[in-house]
Amino acid sequence: MYAQFIKELIDLPDVLIQKVRKEEERWIFELSLPEQCPLCPVCLKRTINMTGKKKQWMHGYAQRIGIFWVELPVERRRCCTCGMTFSTSYPGISPRSAATDAFQQWVAQSCIGTSIQAVARMLKLPYTTVERWFYTHAPSFLSNDIQPKAVCVDEFAFRKGHDYGVAVMDAETGEVYAVEAGKNEEAIGRVLAPVSGSVQYVVSDLAPAMKKAIQEVCPEAKHVVDYFHVIQLFTEALDRCRKSFGKGNKKHGHVRHVCRLLTQCPEKLTEEERQTVREWQKESDSLQAVYQSLQHFRYVSKSQNERQAKRRLNAWVHRYLFCPCSAVRAIAKSLVKRTDEIISCILSPYSNGKMEHSR
Repeated sequence: MYAQFIKELIDLPDVLIQKVRKEEERWIFELSLPEQCPLCPVCLKRTINMTGKKKQWMHGYAQRIGIFWVELPVERRRCCTCGMTFSTSYPGISPRSAATDAFQQWVAQSCIGTSIQAVARMLKLPYTTVERWFYTHAPSFLSNDIQPKAVCVDEFAFRKGHDYGVAVMDAETGEVYAVEAGKNEEAIGRVLAPVSGSVQYVVSDLAPAMKKAIQEVCPEAKHVVDYFHVIQLFTEALDRCRKSFGKGNKKHGHVRHVCRLLTQCPEKLTEEERQTVREWQKESDSLQAVYQSLQHFRYVSKSQNERQAKRRLNAWVHRYLFCPCSAVRAIAKSLVKRTDEIISCILSPYSNGKMEHSR
């Protein structure tokens, strides 16, 4: 009765409670699976236990308890027929996970109304882990009444370097409406389909697949390129110039200082720091070209109306499209292909800030 009550309380009814203990401020539940013989996932034949000495720790969450820890044995089994080896899985715990499903859902709910970065810092978890849990579970408990005016669409990693997905979020409320596996044009089209009827603004990065999918699925919506991603074109070019120029050495503190001076608005630097940047520009023509093009674009981005924005952007393109510096020419060509989206970026109040959580 006591064990059954605990299993229901922690939302893991299909496991066995071996021991419960409290260390400092946290509860620890030692779990195990009932006596059974899991079948081979390949041929569905009988398997034997190879080892069960290894144990795994993971987070758990229950409404009346809060956060707790789960300790469970990792049982490796081998198929007697085909020789396949695998680890047994626990109900309510995703394979290869560091937390129970209930804990992941609680973390995802905690991100509503705040940033993923803030929740990750509070729980001392990796940002990418919290981001993956949020995009996986958020659509299941958010509103199904989908009539947004503006949405953000961006890619994220289920497993960095392996599996990617794309999500669509309300640019004003932060509600996640849909998540799709993949990051190609088809996946972006599928994730935008539920909001295509009412959306007026779609904010995205500079990926060509984003532009094609938005034009096809939301032809009436205005495509807004995220300002942060546009500025990133310049900051990445500045960083390449810094490396070739040899500024900052390899010490982390020196590199951060140089990057701050090159990417920060001149108005926010001291006179001594501005003089340092001017001296660096005299030593490298490419660094000077990229730096001046960045400051000129910041001037363009301060335009107050569409006519002014078009005039300033055309002047910027005319000046830098045939610049001797190849990095600046590449940026100019990229912006020329997206003139309308850049104008919308300058005039629109929307950005991918809610989704990126970087500003």
